[in-house]
Formats: sequence, structure tokens, C-alpha cells
Amino acid sequence: MMCAAFAVLMMVGVVHANVYTFQPVPQDLGDMHHASFITWGMRLNLAPKEYITEAVLTFKNIYDYTVENNDRLYVHLLDNPSLGVRNYTDWQMGGDNFAGQGALIGVWTDTVGGSARNFNLVYDLGALGLIDELTQYVTNNGIFGFGIDPDCHYFNDGVSFRVTTAVPEPASMTLVGIGLLGLTGVARRRFVKK
Repeated sequence: MMCAAFAVLMMVGVVHANVYTFQPVPQDLGDMHHASFITWGMRLNLAPKEYITEAVLTFKNIYDYTVENNDRLYVHLLDNPSLGVRNYTDWQMGGDNFAGQGALIGVWTDTVGGSARNFNLVYDLGALGLIDELTQYVTNNGIFGFGIDPDCHYFNDGVSFRVTTAVPEPASMTLVGIGLLGLTGVARRRFVKK
């Protein structure tokens, strides 16, 4: 029985994984100037039964040019924004232009500022409990994205978004079913013998 259980566990793990990496143009989102707020829309069409297992948004080598009161970088997950990068002007009016729109991913402040120091700001949507929201946005029409409002000038060396998905292999699912039937039979025989 132990061998059969191990075989079933091994078969359950057999899936086909895909990794999709998105980068905006420009890659640094125009250096996220304090006088603007930004949307970055993208498209992801999932295959039947393909599901998202991981999603990570990274701002590489990000820093604020100086430390001031109320410096914030607001980041939201958006449903159906315009595709590509769009910059809008807010003349550094304080606050979050995306408040009430989509899921808030995070609010970050650079407490050091002034120069680059190889710090990557990383948002793991899985750890933040936002995979379901991302999945919902993607399955609506394939279009999702981010709303980013820098209330100071946040320089960076590039932004990227990596999505990992999985698709159960049809043969694996059949084998899992056969394995479960086998386990049921073994368990039934053991129960009858007692």
C-alpha cells in the first residue's frame, strides 16, 4: 500500500508549467516621476485548465531621489486598463490616484533615498493573497495590469512582472484516477481481512 500511495503522490505532481515575463516600454516606466501617475496594461490568455501558481512584480534597483515627508509609491492591481504604459499628470498632488480601483498591492517609502543601492522592491502576489484577484482579472478578458502612483521621483533600473502557471497533464490525471482506484481496492481488501 505504501508503494501505491507514493506512486499516486508522484503522479499528482506531474504538471506542465509555463512562465510568462512582462516588461513595460519604457522598462523603467519613465523613472516614475512625481508629477505623474501610471497605468501598465498587459494581456495574458490562459489555455483551458491552465491556472496561475505564482506572480511576482519587481522594481529593480529602485530609490527615491531624496527623502521628504509623505513620499509614497502606491501600487495597485487593475482589471482591464489600457494596454501598454500610459502616463498621466497629477503635479505631485498627494495621495493615491488609484484609491478604490483594484486591489492595493502595496505602499512603499524609501527611508534612505538619494542614490541607488541595489535594492529591489519585490511584491509576491501569492504571499499577498492576490492570486485569486489576478486570476479573475485575467479570465475576464485576458487584460490586467498595474496602477502606479509615485508621490516622489522613484528612479529604477527596470520593472518586470513574472507569472508562473500550471496545466495538469491529461495522462497524469488519468493515472491519478487509476492510482486512487488502486488505493481504494487495497484499503478495501485490508478492511475485509480484519
